[in-house]
Amino acid sequence: MNHDALFKMLLKTPTILQGFFAAFLPETGRFVDFSHVEFVDKEGFTLDHRKRTGDLLIKTRFRGEAAGFLIHLEHQAQRDADLAMRMLEYFMLDWRAYRLPVYPIAVLTYPGAVPAQPLTVDFPNKRVLQFDFDVIDLGHMDAELYVKTDNPAALALAARMRFRSGNRLRLIKDFALTLARMMLSRPVADMVAAFFFAYQRLSPAERLQLHQKISKVEPTETRDRVMQLTNPWIEAGKEQGRQEGRQEGRQEGEVELVLRQLSRRLGAISAPQEKTIRKLPLAAIETLGEALLEFSSPADLARWLRLHK
Repeated sequence: MNHDALFKMLLKTPTILQGFFAAFLPETGRFVDFSHVEFVDKEGFTLDHRKRTGDLLIKTRFRGEAAGFLIHLEHQAQRDADLAMRMLEYFMLDWRAYRLPVYPIAVLTYPGAVPAQPLTVDFPNKRVLQFDFDVIDLGHMDAELYVKTDNPAALALAARMRFRSGNRLRLIKDFALTLARMMLSRPVADMVAAFFFAYQRLSPAERLQLHQKISKVEPTETRDRVMQLTNPWIEAGKEQGRQEGRQEGRQEGEVELVLRQLSRRLGAISAPQEKTIRKLPLAAIETLGEALLEFSSPADLARWLRLHK
């Protein structure tokens, strides 16, 4: 699974981006102009020539002035004592490249992370550096609380939060009920469900138990909406599980996500185009998943496919 690409696709959905700030940085989000947002997601490199993959720079306006928000995803499973130093490096690179004041944010998605401290450099007579950044430590947040929150970003990212293992099925049911209750547009709801089930896949026994629980939901309209919103992603996870090991690196769930996002954005795509997309390597699928957010007509998809066959 490409954590970086999936996370970027989530935050590039405008409704979810606004929800991200509302849920995790409410005081900051109050001053962000979400009507003027530009995503900068170009391939960049660090000072020692390593590729930067987990970063998304958002150009917007803050209190009426041009600004950039650097959101860095940290998904490695061990503590990284150099996080503050790397955040400073990314901050400087983006500040210099785009000539914008940059607000840095680190999102930690693994359990056991130790919150990073501000970075300072002191001499006996002077403090020459003080660098700070916001940290959103998902691994220390309570998923069972966030799956009941009417916020699309909190709902999706609950999949990366902590919860009691014995409560997983109830967590997924609460997620589904909240998603249905929110009445989001279908593309946004699909994105939330796709992200959540990428990390909370169900075993065959769990799928059966979940269907049994949902079948008892009242009223009928709510039950039907829950099934419509969650079934495609539950089944995609099932298919993805069958594919693993037989097709190295293939992520069928990501293919289905891209196809559904394309159909929501552009309308029905042709059978030859779908066939071409299904044959793309995973790296190209992930690139398409990010590129489609800029498509405005079927011609954009046709042009992209000609260039990436």
